[in-house]
Amino acid sequence: MPELPEVETIKLGLQKRITGLKIQKIQILSPKSFIGNPNEVEGRKVLNIWRRAKILGIDLTGDKALLFHLKMSGQLVFEGKEKFIGGHPTEDMLGKMPNTHTRVILSFVDGSHLYFNDLRRFGWIKIVQSSKLKVKNDEILGKLGPEPFDKDFTWQVLKQNLLKHPNFPTKAAIMDQSVVAGVGNIYANEACFDAKLDPRIKVKDLTDKQFQALHKGIIKALQTGIKYGGSTRANFVDPEGHKGYFLDYAFVYWKDKHPCKVCGTEIKKISLGGRGTYFCERCQV
Repeated sequence: MPELPEVETIKLGLQKRITGLKIQKIQILSPKSFIGNPNEVEGRKVLNIWRRAKILGIDLTGDKALLFHLKMSGQLVFEGKEKFIGGHPTEDMLGKMPNTHTRVILSFVDGSHLYFNDLRRFGWIKIVQSSKLKVKNDEILGKLGPEPFDKDFTWQVLKQNLLKHPNFPTKAAIMDQSVVAGVGNIYANEACFDAKLDPRIKVKDLTDKQFQALHKGIIKALQTGIKYGGSTRANFVDPEGHKGYFLDYAFVYWKDKHPCKVCGTEIKKISLGGRGTYFCERCQV
């Protein structure tokens, strides 16, 4: 699943390519994937592109916005003077568009296109009023926790939010989007490693020192993911057209049966909360 760094990378890539463009037509190939009437946004210009947690937003003229959630298998492919790709990797994302997984096509007046592809059809695009998104109790964004890069996201805030789930394993708890926005399985594994925490330790058993270490670990893992263009194992392309290669620098995620980069102990994989969980039994105690 694309997580915060992947969506941030897509945001940066699209900012350079579609800001200022006017939407000519929206073609809906899968009604489940699009919520709203496309006539409401056709003819409107792209003003701004932003990210909140794992949700991508495109502000349009006339107080309208398009929200994109890639969910498990969504991807965005832009074709104009150059090609830009981001999201869940599939072999056909590098080929001709549209393909069998294309659900929605946004066509711009300059002849460029933005394809929303989604193999499993869990993702969606939704039309909303831009002004409503600023309301704290908004049904889509209002329940999300703090952005990890905001100055208001302190270790004390993290502790307060995590303690709402005292009996959760720490790694599972930080994936709750009401605790901190945008952290998924990949970066939760890396954050626990950086904090030297066993991912299975219950939240109620953490000390203040461990909450502080986890806070730093979350921020560091996400910053590193953005720096290296995302963590998708194949085909993820960053704003400059390079494939994402964060996993080359990851310490534990997808590293089971490999030696720990710090101590040499074999990385272990278990299932925790139904998700693959990777850790070093020696470094994370």
